[in-house]
Order: sequence, then structure tokens, then C-alpha cells
Amino acid sequence: MSEAPATGKPWKKRLLAWWEGYDLPEDKAHAAPEPAAAAPAAPAAPRPAMPGVNSRFGKPLWSATRIGVVEKIWGDGFTSPGGDDYIPELVKPLGLNPAMSVLDLAAGLGGAARKMAAQYGCWVTGLEPSPVLAKEGMERSVKAGMAKQATVTHYDPENFRHPKRFDCIFSKESFFCIKDRESLNDGIEMSLKPRGQLLFTDYVFEKDEPRSPAVKEWLAKEPLEPFPLTVAKTVNSLQQRNLDIRITEDVTDAHRVLILAAIQSLTEFLEKHSMDHETKLAVVEEVELWARRVAALQGGLRMYRFFALKLADGSEG
Repeated sequence: MSEAPATGKPWKKRLLAWWEGYDLPEDKAHAAPEPAAAAPAAPAAPRPAMPGVNSRFGKPLWSATRIGVVEKIWGDGFTSPGGDDYIPELVKPLGLNPAMSVLDLAAGLGGAARKMAAQYGCWVTGLEPSPVLAKEGMERSVKAGMAKQATVTHYDPENFRHPKRFDCIFSKESFFCIKDRESLNDGIEMSLKPRGQLLFTDYVFEKDEPRSPAVKEWLAKEPLEPFPLTVAKTVNSLQQRNLDIRITEDVTDAHRVLILAAIQSLTEFLEKHSMDHETKLAVVEEVELWARRVAALQGGLRMYRFFALKLADGSEG
């Protein structure tokens, strides 16, 4: 289960072959009839980066090119592992229905918000730290006819407060990049109705920070500086805010399988399609990002799912 199904050469070698331009003859044969429209209209001219937040290394985090690449990897509307088929399994503990309101604190391009709204009839308010992704996500919700039921707007997670209260708060792999987690958890507690539910996945350490080279490289090279907590600190912080922890589940293996399978599928796609140099660079950077995360997950980093209920009156009830 730890490796994605492989066909032929390992995906890393196949990706390198694609990048260097010495694909196998059959791959080129597949690429030959590919219409010119598969590449951008003006492949020689780089597209301008969309305005947005920079990484800690001074480079724009998101561009039209990168958005196109991540949607090819993870599916329309998604920027991380787990698409339309995965969301219902992930949010199952919430028991969503049309009477419920959901606050998504890592909305991205709005894929999870629209899936929850469409499948369960609930009303989802999506908040996204990247203004670029928030704008693109809202445009996708409008096009899907879900402008009111699955909104996506920008927010600052380091200063999170919301005037409304929700039945559920949801987040998918985003809290580890937030420095002031105590303030965030204050905002989460205040934004939950009594008996409200909190469900999120996040990168964590099981105990002390692992000393493996892979984890050190991940900490040094993530585009946004990571501040992962231990499982115990995560749980303790929530418990201090009247939240009853019901699920603390290590989902690392499943997360790794999703990543490896997606990269395998991408590699197979790339061998049959041509693209401009800018897109090639974006593909390689994205694959390197996820390869570092996979290595860190093998070196001591973990992915956990947390589920908690806000107690109605300070007691178990």
C-alpha cells in the first residue's frame, strides 16, 4: 500500500526522461497527433504571474500556470490530494445535511466546498489564505451555479475571527502553516455553535520533531514556513477550548498512496502530451514539492485526521 502501482520505468526516471526530451518512441508517437491547442496559445511568451502572496523565498505562490498543473494532478477545483471521490469519506463523521452550515478554512479553488454543498445540500462558506486561489475558487463556484451555496473568499488565518457561527468547521492540510495556532483555535471555538463539529487533517509530529534529513529538508524548503505541532499539543490546545476530541487518526499511509498514485498518473499523461517551457517548470516544481513531502512522511512527519465536538455547556452532556 505504500507505493502507487507502477508500470514500466519508475515514475522518477520517466519524469526525468520527459523533462530531458528522450521519451520512448511510442510516447512520441502518441504525442504527434496531439492538437496544438494542448499548449498555450503563445507558448514562446511566458504568461504573467497573477497577483498574490509570495512564498517565503520571494516567489509568487500561485499563477495561472501552477493552478492548471495542480488541477491536472488532483482534479478540477483541488490543489492537494483527495478529490471528489475522497471528500465524502473524509467528512463522513460530520453527518452533513441541508440544514447545516459549514465553514471551510482551507477552501483553495473551492472543490471540497462545492462537493459538500452538491452532495449534502449544506451551505458552505469557504475561506482561503491565498487571494489568487480565493478569486479563482469563487469564479468556479459562480460558473457551477453555486455562488451562494459554496462561496470562496480570502482571509488571514493568523487573524481569524468570523461574525457568524457554524454547525461545522472543516480544513484540509492548512493549519501547519499557521504560526499563531492558539489565536486560530480561539477563533474556531468562537465560530462554532454549541454542539458544533470540527474536522480537519494536518501535518503533525507524533512526539518530538524528527531529526531525519528528509524532515529537515521539508522544513527548509516548504513554500510557506511550516509550524507543525505534535499530536499531543494539537489535542491539548483544542481541549482547552471546550472541544471534546472524538477522533485522532493517523492517515499517513492513505495520504502517501494518494500522492504517489497522482504523480504516477501525471507521469503517464506527460509522456503523451507536449507543453511549453513555463508549464514544464511548473510541473517539475510541483512534483518536487510533493516528492519532498512524501520523503518527509517516510522520515517521521505524519498526516492526522482530527474530529471534535464543541461541548454545549462545559460538560460531556
